[in-house]
Amino acid sequence: MSQEHIEPRGSSVLELRRVDRILSELARPALPEASMAPSTLDAMVQLGICAGGGASRMELIERLWGRKRTLLRQMSALGDWGPMRPVA
Repeated sequence: MSQEHIEPRGSSVLELRRVDRILSELARPALPEASMAPSTLDAMVQLGICAGGGASRMELIERLWGRKRTLLRQMSALGDWGPMRPVA
């Protein structure tokens, strides 16, 4: 049996990767008054997540996790992940 990693492809997977990348940027330790990088805010807007209005990092992380859960549910409904099923 082959040990190579088989990965689903498609727009949901690309969006999931973007969400993961933004989550990793937001989850990095930062001072409470530190502002977020403009590229992070732009990436969130491109995903349709409102990043303005004085939302805290924690609120933005919660919104991103909500998006990630939705994407994982959609991807789960589309096909079999096999033994490497992701979880949120």
